[in-house]
Amino acid sequence: MNLEEAAGRNDLFETPKALYVHIPFCYSRCGYCDFHSFALGRCEGGQQSGNEFAESYVATLLHRARELKARLPEPLQTLYIGGGTPTILPDKAFSELLGQLAFLFGSSLKEWTVEANPESLSRQKLSVMADAGVSRLSIGIQSMDDGELETLGRRARRRDNEKALDLAQRSEMQVSADLIAGIPGQSPETLESSVRAILDTCVDHVSLYDLSIEKETELEKKILQGVLKLPAEDSAYSARKHGERILKAAGYQRYEVSNFSPAGRESLHNSVYWSMNSYVGIGSGAVSSLMVKENADPTLLLDIDLGSSEGSAARAAGAVGSLVRTAGGATGDAAGAPACLRMEEGRDLKAYLASPDACLTSAWIDRKDSAFELVMMGLRTRQGVDRQRFARRFGSDLYPLIATVLGKWKDRFIQDDEYLRLDDAGLDLLNPLLLDILEVL
Repeated sequence: MNLEEAAGRNDLFETPKALYVHIPFCYSRCGYCDFHSFALGRCEGGQQSGNEFAESYVATLLHRARELKARLPEPLQTLYIGGGTPTILPDKAFSELLGQLAFLFGSSLKEWTVEANPESLSRQKLSVMADAGVSRLSIGIQSMDDGELETLGRRARRRDNEKALDLAQRSEMQVSADLIAGIPGQSPETLESSVRAILDTCVDHVSLYDLSIEKETELEKKILQGVLKLPAEDSAYSARKHGERILKAAGYQRYEVSNFSPAGRESLHNSVYWSMNSYVGIGSGAVSSLMVKENADPTLLLDIDLGSSEGSAARAAGAVGSLVRTAGGATGDAAGAPACLRMEEGRDLKAYLASPDACLTSAWIDRKDSAFELVMMGLRTRQGVDRQRFARRFGSDLYPLIATVLGKWKDRFIQDDEYLRLDDAGLDLLNPLLLDILEVL
């Protein structure tokens, strides 16, 4: 079963209403980045230049999008083009991509986001976005300090950031800016300066991420070699909290661990991920997650053939084999039954261009893992975990399942009949708290 067929099975899966489109191209890889991306100038196939390669990639994406459109039982509500750097695409390919996506999905969208890096954002690109109906622009600023940008291996500098933000503010799109806390050499003063500079441009949304040192990145190598040194943990935490207080004073509420906005400006697309609703992704390295419907007959999963990938029909048979269908519904031990189908588009660019379906890998996510994912993602948000949805999906009230964790962290949890959520300090302690939940689940 390919992606389009799976997305169209509304007898088995919750209908996806969010689409992610991945553009795996950048000018160069930043020092901290381990995302699936390539330097566009080095992406050459046969006699194709980098630009021609990008145009071939966009053509493949649009073919996939048309097939998906023909299968989706309901219109999309959110569309997100990320990367990589979508705005690095040549103007012709960028215009073709956005124009065709607007034709296919634009009429139903409540939110359409495009990511951009400052050095590749131009008036022409903004004009194309405006004409297509893009409603939200997410700019990777990361810092407004030139020294920190150099440490991160960013191509842009403060003047580029300022120019991009100025261009964006002249558009009618909502604007989101990303910042990073905990950069080697960063001080509370430089982080505060970056936050205030962003707020001075009246952006609609701020993502303030803690720097994550990923394996085999240039930044990790420099830290291991002693060339760079991370800020002390207490100092980095204090600087971040000071930045958060500045955001709060300006009317930006922390609605997710790392995301802040005035009321009504939250990211609708990312909320689909945090709520563990179905979504689809196209493009090399993109992921789709299709949630099995709460009332679906699990024996129908036996009919799904995922080929030779990890989530084969044999595995599905084993997962649902213990279920016995009766007049009253499913009985027996359903803990290992599939709760979600996870699909990933191939990461080999040339192979992907030749045949996206042949590169697709799929895996079943069982009920135990899916239950933890729902809790993990829900607790990232200020809204929290939907208690009733958890009970419907997994046949059990969440509170008794994690009673020992609720007791251990009682000062951090806020409990009511509808949602389980964390207070602000609890969001800061999310990782150790989730380890405790994982152990009991």
